[in-house]
Amino acid sequence: MSGILNRLVAGGASVVRSSARQLLGVENAKVQQHICGFKVRSMLKLRCRHCFFIRVEGRLHVECPVHPRHKQREMFNVKLLW
Repeated sequence: MSGILNRLVAGGASVVRSSARQLLGVENAKVQQHICGFKVRSMLKLRCRHCFFIRVEGRLHVECPVHPRHKQREMFNVKLLW
């Protein structure tokens, strides 16, 4: 174990990545892109000039092709069930 630690301290970032792959037993570790989900809100608003409203399955959504974190959707209306 001390040999791995010595290599990590002496080598830098590239050694850290290769040592982590060896410890995990992964040959080519792929980095997954983080995808934001919808924010559920009672009052929707457009946050930038690229945002737009769209109605999906009876709910109002805000979509933004430029900034995925701007995605919002309306809360589920329980009164519509009765």
